[in-house]
Amino acid sequence: MFDLKNFKLITNIFIILLIGIKLITVINERTDEIFFVIWSLPFVIFSYFANKLSIKSYQSFCFILLIYFMSSSLRVFGITPYIFDLIELILIVLFFVHCMYGPKTIRSKV
Repeated sequence: MFDLKNFKLITNIFIILLIGIKLITVINERTDEIFFVIWSLPFVIFSYFANKLSIKSYQSFCFILLIYFMSSSLRVFGITPYIFDLIELILIVLFFVHCMYGPKTIRSKV
């Protein structure tokens, strides 16, 4: 399956993709810059702890991702759908599943 190096790489790729998608919405002037900074801050903090392979950080970040999921699903299903909001929703769901299995993967490899 995955070794821990690949697992950290996949985690960082998800973080970069999600921040990149939100940056595109900032460039398209659908999101404010201050909201982007506040929105990105938990991902940056989680990235630090995820690279240390902290099991508690993966468990805690699952709850934070639920808040991001609710926010994103309101934009996708509520107002007018925007392709980058839909991509963000899909990435959040995939990242949630990845973080959910993170502690099991870390524990089995250490």
